[in-house]
Amino acid sequence: MGLIEEFDAIAKQISQQQQWMTTEQATINVAIHPFIRVLGYDTNNLAEVRPEYTADAKSSGSERVDYAIMRDGAPIIFIEAKASNIVLNENHWKQLHHYFNAEEVRFGILTNGLEFRFYSDLKKRNIMDKEPFMTLDMLNLDERLVKELEGFTKSSFDAERILLSARKLAVVRLLENEYRQPTTEFAEYFARQVYPGRITQSVIEEFMPIFSQAWRQFIKQQIPSHPQPVVQTETAIAEHKAQLTVEETPTTFTAEYSRKIPVYAVWHGHSFEATLVFDESHHRSSRITFDRLTATPSKTALKAIRSVVPDFKAINGWNFWKLRDPNGNQECRIDDLRSDEALVRRLQNKT
Repeated sequence: MGLIEEFDAIAKQISQQQQWMTTEQATINVAIHPFIRVLGYDTNNLAEVRPEYTADAKSSGSERVDYAIMRDGAPIIFIEAKASNIVLNENHWKQLHHYFNAEEVRFGILTNGLEFRFYSDLKKRNIMDKEPFMTLDMLNLDERLVKELEGFTKSSFDAERILLSARKLAVVRLLENEYRQPTTEFAEYFARQVYPGRITQSVIEEFMPIFSQAWRQFIKQQIPSHPQPVVQTETAIAEHKAQLTVEETPTTFTAEYSRKIPVYAVWHGHSFEATLVFDESHHRSSRITFDRLTATPSKTALKAIRSVVPDFKAINGWNFWKLRDPNGNQECRIDDLRSDEALVRRLQNKT
């Protein structure tokens, strides 16, 4: 069984047992230990996987990271674990950041079993970066990211290979961020290539919408206008049509308790933009408006993907659609709105 198939098996197990993964130990048993074992490390061998590993700059021994993956007697990966019902936040990052900076380790993983965030020290040696270079969503696996994990396996561990991939993925993330919300610095770089005069702040402001439109046009040109034909039986075609039929019934949201929030998704190189109508009183009743369709997150996510791959079967829309936290502009799943009241309040103040 290959790495992708093994991770698919873990993802299925998590999906089936997520409702009971309400403690850290339950999450470790169902998701984190299997994750470590798939990478080839023996969770019963303390020479390979060390729980409660002391990572304390003050040498008091009181600071311990949940797991250290060991190689030749030294830690190579730190893993900080939380229960699956915990929304990972900056405080958890600070915790792993503290452990990371106390040891000569190049990689850290922060996880709640559903989401695995991978960190390194790309910006400054021995200081863990603020942003993860890769985030693996176990309920919405991306095969390309799973393949990146080959360098983390016991048989193929290669720090330089991982760092090379990390830099590539970090650049991809920066480009995605610039695509969605261009910065003046990035726009200025391109303005200098096509504007003959002096680049002033007013020139940059004038160039921003031009830059944004040009980039979107370029991206659209990269997407095939005619997807590969898919051979389907009459039954499959009927099922396909049935799944696309969604009643656009009037929403029951009360204006006082609903918010319209811009959301987006990036799936296999394709970008989608939509609007979340978030019902604060009944979170699970929230809807997404995408391409003139207002429906559940999963229905609209499926419609988005089927605009590229017509025979695509199913997707978890709560993990598919993303938004930006006004506090630090950090990317969040819309699923976070169902459990993170502080995030909801920040978005309320923003809108």
